[in-house]
Amino acid sequence: MSLAAWLSLFLALVALAMLPSSSVALVVIRSAERGISHGLAAAAGITLADLLLAALALAGWQAAMESLGSLFQLLRWLAAAYLIWFGWTLWHRQPTTRPIPNAAGNWGASLLAGLMLTLSDIKALVFYASFFPLFVTAPLSPLLCLQVLGTTAVALLLVKGLYAVLGSRLSRPLGRPGARKLGGGLMIGCGLWLASR
Repeated sequence: MSLAAWLSLFLALVALAMLPSSSVALVVIRSAERGISHGLAAAAGITLADLLLAALALAGWQAAMESLGSLFQLLRWLAAAYLIWFGWTLWHRQPTTRPIPNAAGNWGASLLAGLMLTLSDIKALVFYASFFPLFVTAPLSPLLCLQVLGTTAVALLLVKGLYAVLGSRLSRPLGRPGARKLGGGLMIGCGLWLASR
């Protein structure tokens, strides 16, 4: 892959990752509610799932949408249920008088939430299958596939990591009832939107 093609791919992935989405909302809210480590864990889960979907697209597994359709449907329902539950608890949580520690709770749950949320979006597989040909030409060598997947990982981790940092700065405002209800409503809305697709 030429430097120009690599830079174009990287900048396009960064721009797309910056767009508001349910994954951005998850990273920001987890970081604001539980600390930056949870936001980064959610970002890592999102990135891992995106890498799996990107690898499937590069391998030409568009048929996976049909053969794994019921599995993706189950993942979507689980992710939607988690978002609704998380939003509900955030909405009803009583304000704390002390700051939330950065390592509060198990960050593995945040990683799993990001992973499930992204894997539940089967359209991402179609997106990658149609997006990568704009920057990558056949034949696909193993080195070229590694370059594309590495670029995808760096772009996603960079942007979602920045969202986690921004979200962690919201931890104090999130202690206010209005902000908690807004964040909880956003998570519930994302969950309902995901379930309706």
